[in-house]
Amino acid sequence: MSFTRPSLDLPRRIRCTDPDKSGLVCGPDPQHLQVARRWAVQAMRTTPCLAHPLVVSLTELHTNALKHSASGLLGGRVRIEIERRKLLFMLRVTDEGARPGGRITVPEVATGVGTEEREPALAEGGYGLALVDAMALYWDFTGGEGGPVTVRAAFDRSGRTRLPV
Repeated sequence: MSFTRPSLDLPRRIRCTDPDKSGLVCGPDPQHLQVARRWAVQAMRTTPCLAHPLVVSLTELHTNALKHSASGLLGGRVRIEIERRKLLFMLRVTDEGARPGGRITVPEVATGVGTEEREPALAEGGYGLALVDAMALYWDFTGGEGGPVTVRAAFDRSGRTRLPV
């Protein structure tokens, strides 16, 4: 019988040859969220105020990965990447796919039922993608069908968000 042991070397930075890219791998420990937030501000090379929209979104995406995917299980991992571009910060958060025997989920913003406008419904337990949707200029995802899912979001380097927050 085999089992996955928790990695004692997490969280750890990912070596990047491009000086405008930074990466971090975290484990299933919720305490890694705090490390990831501090790392993100340093990786962005900006002020905490301008980093706020990305850091809040990172927290929600990281939490979602732990809550809804195999990343939250013993031995699970969450990969976080930040790319600094001329006018944007690009954030990528990758989970480990569906939990064994679990329901396959994809990222989506819950919207109010029966409303014509796009009003995020704030679910109990967190704001999740509703916050990412409000703070990012753009977001999307790749993957799914049980495999890893990467959520990508773009943030204005000036700290401006898509919606007033």
